[in-house]
Amino acid sequence: MAFRSLISSSPTKPKSQVRQYAPSAKINNLLVQNFHSTTLLLVGAILQGFLVLAIPRYWTLLPSLIILLVQFVDSLAITLKLRPNPYLEGAIKRWTTIVPDTDGNFSDQPADEKVAVLLLCIKLNHPLGFFAPNVKAVNDFAEKMIIELDDQAPNNGFLGQSQWHSTDAKGASEIMLLSYWRSIDDVHNYAAGPLHTQTTMHWNAMVHKDADGMKHIGISHEVFEAPRSRWEAVSIHFQPTRLGATSYLRKGDKLVGGNVEDQWVSPVVEAKGRLRNSKGRLNWAGNGNRSSSDSGDEKH
Repeated sequence: MAFRSLISSSPTKPKSQVRQYAPSAKINNLLVQNFHSTTLLLVGAILQGFLVLAIPRYWTLLPSLIILLVQFVDSLAITLKLRPNPYLEGAIKRWTTIVPDTDGNFSDQPADEKVAVLLLCIKLNHPLGFFAPNVKAVNDFAEKMIIELDDQAPNNGFLGQSQWHSTDAKGASEIMLLSYWRSIDDVHNYAAGPLHTQTTMHWNAMVHKDADGMKHIGISHEVFEAPRSRWEAVSIHFQPTRLGATSYLRKGDKLVGGNVEDQWVSPVVEAKGRLRNSKGRLNWAGNGNRSSSDSGDEKH
């Protein structure tokens, strides 16, 4: 019996996870990721100082006290289970991913399709981070490619993309775009396409014009391809993310008495039965590569 997605299909392609942030969230993330906490605290102290000059001093504490009180009461209500935990919205108790075939249909075997993974990173070795010289020009091309990948799917083999952020020991920002593809061939075909070629030429021109002005921008990528029955995933109390945030087109067709419309399918299925343990999700028992006697819960 073929697997069934836990998430309803959509008549339109969902945007990649990296494109699902609201503008206000993007601005907040930019500020938090780009500046040290000490910098943000100092800016807040300066604003508080201006507030002291504008209104009586005893009133200047009210905004901070009210915000902290609201946050404390809200956190306490969630902790004491007096109101639902909004952070759990959309979280699924236990799920795994089954990648549909190129027609968007699930098979009856786990890990029945190969998957390629591309890790594309940008490192900003500069105190100004995203506001450093030449960063905006590089980011603009990246944004264009992110949109193009979505718009050209599934013909380009692109399945979906998530974004991750970290800082190194000195506080420099690093952004990683984690994307999933049908194959490494699809990754290389896209890299040879017009927009990526134009981006590479623009990068080379910027380096040729001002090599020292580009040293603070680091670019890195890693790409891997996992054959069928050589990848698996499980998540507990997670919202669909990473491979679970990809989408797959199931083509519609014309039938007698009506049409079946195109549908975009989620790979998220319930991790039960043979999908409860790693060997089952790898299909090592089903394809003869491995034997599995595991039937209980996976140990973490």
